Amino acid sequence: MCLYNDSSSENCNLLKSRVGPFALPERRNIHACEIKFKRKQSKSTGANIEFLQRYSNLNQKQRNVFGHQGTDMIKTCLFNWTPCKLVLESWLSFRYGNCFTFKAKEESSFQRSVGTGGGLELILDVKPNEYVPISHTVGMRIVIHNRKDIPDPETNGINVFPGYETHVSLSQVIIKRLPAPYKDECISYADNQGRFMESQTRCMQACIQEYNYRQCGCVEPSFPAMVGLTKCDVTNSSLLCCLDKVLNNLAVYGHNCKCPLPCLTTYYNKRQTMAKWPSKSSFLQKKHSLTAEDIKFYRNSHAKVKIFFSTLERIAYVQKPVFLESEVYSHLGGELGLWLGLSITAIFEFIEALLYLLWGKITVLLR
Repeated sequence: MCLYNDSSSENCNLLKSRVGPFALPERRNIHACEIKFKRKQSKSTGANIEFLQRYSNLNQKQRNVFGHQGTDMIKTCLFNWTPCKLVLESWLSFRYGNCFTFKAKEESSFQRSVGTGGGLELILDVKPNEYVPISHTVGMRIVIHNRKDIPDPETNGINVFPGYETHVSLSQVIIKRLPAPYKDECISYADNQGRFMESQTRCMQACIQEYNYRQCGCVEPSFPAMVGLTKCDVTNSSLLCCLDKVLNNLAVYGHNCKCPLPCLTTYYNKRQTMAKWPSKSSFLQKKHSLTAEDIKFYRNSHAKVKIFFSTLERIAYVQKPVFLESEVYSHLGGELGLWLGLSITAIFEFIEALLYLLWGKITVLLR
């Protein structure tokens, strides 16, 4: 779960800027080489670039301090209508700043019912007054993923906005692929120990970084950086254009990145519905001393989310070989047995015919 504001305004002055960074696709849209150097650059864009450069130079600990904290964002947490102990695993997204993975205890994390009567319920405080000018959207970004997978909010997330109760119904889909020598040549990323081999996405990012370093002498700051490699200065026109040229060439001419599909993929089909929340009557009933202005402020800063399964059935797509190894040997043995049997029969028939021919000639000579 990620907040749309990647740093708190309280810490913004520490970076000497009032704007925030974002991931690579956003960088290309805001200050890609074509945009920055082929048309007049606005003051806000220049501030964005400056902040991005300062933010990319921070280490993970510093970035974590500048962002919002999980205990401040999550005001209520219920799992199957039972208060859940907040077990938050913090991680950083270049686009969204501090993100948090909710992990329930093993014994309480199994879902045995469907519908809104079960599942996970959260009330979130988005803290809109602490947003910096670069954050154009107020809300949260939520990723629903398998616990063994690395979340990717940029491609798989859903948006949750304040003032609404958002229901997300789920159904699970599993895909099992076959490794080499079969067509997909999948690998199990979970079994790899390398830092950039946790997922196919990380593998591709590491591969692109190698291209960046070979051609530009530095790496993309919005991707995870390899140890010992210098991050590119995005305020440098030649370096910025070099990074974009690398990506454009890879998109047009292809690449040699060896990042096959994972052998096991688990994802969730999601259906999202929203309703205005909370209602005026229910809000004022619980808090008699508050006014209509109070509910307006609450709606602008809080969101409610319910995540549940619409069905406990799951769809599984499983690849299977046309012939198993044992079947190949069985068929091979059958074919060899058939043709070998025919060959031996033909040999004996040939010998028999030859003997008849010799016997006939001997009989003629004896007469």
